[in-house]
Amino acid sequence: SRGGGLPSLTDTFEQVIEELLEEEQTIRQSEENKDSDMYSSRVMLSTQVPLEPPLLFLLEEYKNYLDAANMSMRVRRHSDPARRGELSVCDSISEWVTAADKKTAVDMTGQTVTVLEKVPVPKGQLKQYFYETKCNPMGYMKDGCRGIDKRYWNSQCRTTQSYVRALTMDSKK
Repeated sequence: SRGGGLPSLTDTFEQVIEELLEEEQTIRQSEENKDSDMYSSRVMLSTQVPLEPPLLFLLEEYKNYLDAANMSMRVRRHSDPARRGELSVCDSISEWVTAADKKTAVDMTGQTVTVLEKVPVPKGQLKQYFYETKCNPMGYMKDGCRGIDKRYWNSQCRTTQSYVRALTMDSKK
């Protein structure tokens, strides 16, 4: 707060984000609440394509930015990347996709599993959507990534894989 008055909207927003992320971490670490970790920031069940990126994904991205910068609250406000005109090293695109696009996946044990496209619920079916981020082929820089000294280093943008919690079936079930 400034001069004993009310806290600024930015301070309040940052505090809410940090509290949400701390609460999520507490739930994930809690042994008696193992079932509450059945969600992922990149997976959503819905009757229609979500219109926005997932909230937890946005919160995690913001938190990662703050952690990487390791800044105080006051410094964080004035160093927003949008204000400084920063660009990503590689161009990427993000979109919601369904299991119709990707019917199988590899689980954490290395087994191939079938990804459920639809999940029956009492009032119909929900589709399982995945928020996928990949290199933008139209934004690819033929000489490599931004910010890399091309005289000394070779670079390229590559899409990587990650694990998410999703509803799947294996050959045993």
